[in-house]
Amino acid sequence: METFGRYELLRKLATGGMGQVFLARQKGPVGFQKLLVVKRLLPHLSEDTDFIKMFLDEARIAGILNHPNIAQIYELGDADGVLYIAMEYVQGEAVSQVNARANHRKGGLPLGLKCRIIADAAAGLDHAHQARSPSGRKLGLIHRDVSPQNVLVGFNGNVKIIDFGVAKVSGKLSHTVVGTIKGKHAYMSPEQARDEELDARSDVYGLGIVFYELLTSQRLFKRESDMATLKAVVGAKVLPPSEAVPGVPKSLDAVVMKALARKREERFQSAGEFQLALEDFLLAERLPGTPAHLTAFMKELFASELEEERFASEPTVIQYDPRLARETSSPSSTKVAPAQAQGLPQAKQARAPVGATPPKGRTAQAAPLPAARRPTGTRNSGEDTEET
Repeated sequence: METFGRYELLRKLATGGMGQVFLARQKGPVGFQKLLVVKRLLPHLSEDTDFIKMFLDEARIAGILNHPNIAQIYELGDADGVLYIAMEYVQGEAVSQVNARANHRKGGLPLGLKCRIIADAAAGLDHAHQARSPSGRKLGLIHRDVSPQNVLVGFNGNVKIIDFGVAKVSGKLSHTVVGTIKGKHAYMSPEQARDEELDARSDVYGLGIVFYELLTSQRLFKRESDMATLKAVVGAKVLPPSEAVPGVPKSLDAVVMKALARKREERFQSAGEFQLALEDFLLAERLPGTPAHLTAFMKELFASELEEERFASEPTVIQYDPRLARETSSPSSTKVAPAQAQGLPQAKQARAPVGATPPKGRTAQAAPLPAARRPTGTRNSGEDTEET
């Protein structure tokens, strides 16, 4: 474990082109703890002005966004000369990993839940597309990297869009070099692959690709090389999902194919329209696709992980008694916390609030409180990202 500024870095989750991502813990008075993610700029880039601007842009952009389907930014800071972003920790998996696990263990992810995941992701994207600066100026934000790695499904059923590192927005500090393409090739819109001017409908196309692959469990445009992949994005024929695999209702084809229309004018004109089409489909087909259904499915699908890590991945709960704290802080007080049952001589007992309840099956350690248990490990909330 490494101390970085006011955070304890518990575990490395991923390394990208600009930074390293860690599961971290913030500690405070009276046993306060909070798990979060710290993304810090790679040391060798700390003197690179362009990368510093890109890193600052990511924090500034995501910091403006406040929506339940977007991972939140808590802080942009500098520790020992290294820039970092502290952000929400999503205890879950990328949507592709959830789908693969469901295929392996449960016979597949139910159709209603596939629609729920994409509808919630669309809601987050729509909020980003409509975002305004504090002064009211529309930002014109485009994510540009909508892909399975950047759509997380929490074990609690919450769907989160992450990673605005290559987002396009007016007023950015950094600028894309002409001739470079930002994002993952297999999830680009045709106009993005052709390096044309983009708008929010490009993200709609990217989410359409994610939805198609979620429905079919097949890659849509991925080919043996980047150039072949880009050619497929621009010109390859796309079969309706009901023809690609059995079991997908034909009534859903229209929604998917509209999201994947190569001409922008024929697509959903906003991520919000895409979301509404999915919500209408769920209602018309009477499919169990509410957030509550997704929560129940995720808890069952990842039951073993949640059972194993419930104490390692949650902040310690301190049973804090203000009356006891006042008594123990008094110079004339001789009262102690009820720790004598742990077998220490009375003179050695710590006059402090009652300590954290030990996990079932474990023996409490005799130590002054409010020292907290440290997580022994957590699931990765992400994976090394593909950089282009």
